[in-house]
This record gives sequence, C-alpha cells and structure tokens, in this order.
Amino acid sequence: MAETQITHGSFRNVAVTPYYLPIPNLIQSFELWNLTQMDSTVGGIAGSTAGTRIIRAYFNEYLTQGTALVDQAGTYSGTIAPVSSGSLLVNGFTLYNSYTPAFYAAVAIASFTPGTTTVWTTSAPHLLQVGDNVRVYGLTSAPQFGGLVMTVTAVGGGGTTFTTLLDSTGATTSVGFMQKVGNAYVASSTGVYPENRVIAKITNTNPMVVTTLVQQNYYVGDVVTFDIPTVFDISELNAGNNGLPFQATVIAANNAVGTQTVTLAVDATGFGQFASPSNATHWPLSSSYPFSFPVMVPFGEGNINNFQQFGITPMPLPYANQNVLSFAKQNIGSKGILIGAGDGTADDTTGGIIGDSEDVWYWKATTVQQAFPGVI
Repeated sequence: MAETQITHGSFRNVAVTPYYLPIPNLIQSFELWNLTQMDSTVGGIAGSTAGTRIIRAYFNEYLTQGTALVDQAGTYSGTIAPVSSGSLLVNGFTLYNSYTPAFYAAVAIASFTPGTTTVWTTSAPHLLQVGDNVRVYGLTSAPQFGGLVMTVTAVGGGGTTFTTLLDSTGATTSVGFMQKVGNAYVASSTGVYPENRVIAKITNTNPMVVTTLVQQNYYVGDVVTFDIPTVFDISELNAGNNGLPFQATVIAANNAVGTQTVTLAVDATGFGQFASPSNATHWPLSSSYPFSFPVMVPFGEGNINNFQQFGITPMPLPYANQNVLSFAKQNIGSKGILIGAGDGTADDTTGGIIGDSEDVWYWKATTVQQAFPGVI
C-alpha cells in the first residue's frame, strides 16, 4: 500500500521571485494560500486589500507542469472581495526531481539587442520567469554565443523578451532558438555542487570580481581555478610556467539572480583585460569564432591563502593550505515543487502565483512514498 502523508508549513516570498520548496516524497496534490493578500497580518507583514491578486492556488499530478488552478480576488469592499476561479497557464507549479530534469520545447529567437546586458526577443511567448536557465543555440549571425546557458534576469515585452547578463556589445543580432534547461532556485541535474560556471565579466580590481552567466552558488572559503581561452586574454588566470593551476579563494559572494558575482582574494589590477584586446570587457565577436567558453572551475575548499589582507576570517576556520575537495562533491540532489512568479495574477503571458509584493503564504501538500497508476 502507498503511505500517504499530509505536510504543511508557511514561507515568506521575495517579490517576483520563484520559491522552491523541497519535499522528498512524491507530491500528489499541493495547496497554497496567500494570507497577506487575504487581508491577514502574519509574521510582521501587514494584510493587504489591493485586490486583483491570486489568493489561492492548487495543483495535482494530473495537471500540466507550470500551471495551476487558482482563485483571484478582485477589489475589496470592506473586508470581503469578489473572487473568480480559473486556470493559470504560466508560472504556476512545477514538480522537480533534480536527477530527472524535465524537457522543455524549443522557442524561436527572432532577434537580440546587443549591449552590456542582452535582451532576447522570441517569435512567440516564451513562458519564462526570472531565475529560469536557458540555452541559446543555432544563432546564424552570432555563432560565438551558441550553446551558452544563461540565467534570465528580467522578462518583458508581453512575454516575448528576456534579459541575460551576457555582454554582447558589438555583436550582430540574429535569429536562432532558445530552450529552458532548468531554474536557478532548483538543484542542478547532476545533483553535485557546484559546477563549472561560464564567466560573463572579470574586473581588473583588487580584489577581483567575477560575474557568471548563471547563478554560481559559491561561498566564502571555496577555492576555484580557471580555464580561459587565449581569445579572452587575461592569461594570468591560467596555469603558470610550473604547470600548476592558478588558485583563487572566494572572500565574498552574491548569489542573487541578476548579480551573480564572486569576489576573489586576487589583485587583478595588472592583469590583461577580459575578454579580448580588440573588444575589451565584452565577449569576442563572430570573427573570432570558434573558441571554447571561459569557465571558473571548482577546485576545493580550505585554502586560506591571503584571506587576512582582505579582512576575511571564514567561520568555521578551514584547514590551512590544503586542497580539500569535499565541497565540490556534496550531493544536493532534491525533489520538490517550484512556485512560479510573475505579476501575481492569472494573466496569460505575464501571470504568476508570486507577485511584486512580500507576502506570507500557507501551504499544504499530500504526498506518498509510492504511487499507483490512476484512471481519469
């Protein structure tokens, strides 16, 4: 027999940010209430009567991933608001198993706007949300970007544009394709943390700051090395004359989607300039193609190197000057449910359960350790 378990809890969201809730058992149904938008003051967050917000959402194993059944409140009259019920088609609930990632259909790219960040335009609504990771490929006029995986930092255009941290200044706009491959708030499909990260930018400062194209999830005390193709210059980060890899220790990290930086105990003021002598600070253009991607590689933890000159004392204090690979092998595989974010309404292209305010939510899940095929 299947063992059924009902669990419940609460959480506070960050505005327009998906929320991942790890639940190890198979989720048969999931219910969610926005206590704040139902005019209840909970956890120090004042109740609201703003109206036109999703206040309840429901999902079960028979519904399409990324959708939800929802109740949406209208304008309040006193303490009561009219409520309409229906389906949310975008940024609803998605069940995740990090070892068996979902497959998402390709969406055509109509163009992109080159700049210090890149705005991509799709031929049809892409159904992406901030935090989704996408791969672009088949870019006929910009092959140098083909295969890049990037985190979505903004969406717009009625659901047909998305922004990434790629500096594409000087590139030629192009048609092509994009495909969602995951989400920054969910463990990677390998279940091992962290992974190689493709580099978006490197500063010539002391200390050096590296920006990655996807959320990098490094922390203070982690040690990294680099693999930088010659077209990106800054050869100082590659192996030296002795053949040993260049090692750098993380002294600060900002894992927020849209920032995605790590600060390293390295003085880079005398280094070459990322990415190319002829295209300083941004990615090489198609004339330099083909080339491999510049990556930051997890190397271990515990090497304190020159922490002290930067005023950093990690807690707990790591093993001194040892290359301990434990952090690079931690298994973070998980199962759970991702609660989508958009404008907080059931709009067909910009909708999403979590909106642009900080709210307190109550959730209840019915789970089983084993499930049997059902008949509809």
